Amino acid sequence: MGLPGEKMKTTVIYIDIDNDLERAGIKSPVIGEKEAREAIEKASRFLALDSDLNSMITAFNIFLDMKEKGEDVEIVFVAGSQKGGLEAQMNLSKEIEYVMKTVRPDQAILVYDSPEDAKAIPIIESRVKIVGIERVIVEQHRGVEETYILLAKYLKRLVTEPRYSRLFLGVPGIILFLSSVLSIMGLTSYLLPVILLVLGIAMLVRGFGIDESIERWWENSTIMVIVAILSTISLILAIINGYLTGIQYKELSISSASSVTLAVLPYLTFSLVILYAGKLISRAMDRDVKVWHDVLKIAASVLAYLVLSQLLKNLENGIYAIQIQSFYLLLLSSFLLIATYFALSILEKSRLTRG
Repeated sequence: MGLPGEKMKTTVIYIDIDNDLERAGIKSPVIGEKEAREAIEKASRFLALDSDLNSMITAFNIFLDMKEKGEDVEIVFVAGSQKGGLEAQMNLSKEIEYVMKTVRPDQAILVYDSPEDAKAIPIIESRVKIVGIERVIVEQHRGVEETYILLAKYLKRLVTEPRYSRLFLGVPGIILFLSSVLSIMGLTSYLLPVILLVLGIAMLVRGFGIDESIERWWENSTIMVIVAILSTISLILAIINGYLTGIQYKELSISSASSVTLAVLPYLTFSLVILYAGKLISRAMDRDVKVWHDVLKIAASVLAYLVLSQLLKNLENGIYAIQIQSFYLLLLSSFLLIATYFALSILEKSRLTRG
């Protein structure tokens, strides 16, 4: 904090959280009067119909007015990411951090044009005192020609910007593709349920931010994303195979339930094993000593599959007595796995103690 009467250094910050600056070929952060003028000149060519240009000019005019009054002031343009969400906020946070170190302001005036940009306010407020906020609202005539221009602008954004195109092009594309496949196969009666299913999944994925989570997961661990996809495919196949097996039986019985479970079991086991295998590979690449945990999980999954499949085959064939060799195999294998787990745990703890 400065003393009374002491001149404070002010930074006028224009916020563009969805990074429209990048579409105009402007690299952010933009710092200083010269760079800001050049950025506005570029934006006037590429973002002439966009409210971002008006916001940049507003911020620049505030800077010029304060400069003429003899204030210690600097102009800054910061941006997030076209992907939106957390990535945009994190990228903007990094740029603000750089601006704080470079400019070292005592206070800031913020200029923005959309509610999405307002998400940056707490990020900036945590680093510098905010003394003014200017929200730019561009008034437009609603004539037919202007409406068409506005529609064309937003349609272009839906096609070119990934965070919009995935939803407004990707989902209809999936629906059209599945509709064509169902029509070729003569299964048009399933068309409405399939469309509702695709729309429901799209709403869940977007609503809960699952796509952003998967994107971050992919960046952090590509192997785990690949095995998760394979595991999901295996689960879907398990459901389909179980359904196709179940419809062959007219009534529910121990034999029919065993047959359905036996049809599903290999896919479920594969789904588990491939997840553990992916984790094993990931740990091995990181040289994690706990890699043996996943080896034991794979062994336990395979053992459980062998014992259960044998038991289910007996039930399917009407043999309801548990065979003694199966019981001994399960008991012996379980004992070996538990003993191995405890032995390796003791070995791991002793290594950590010595380290």
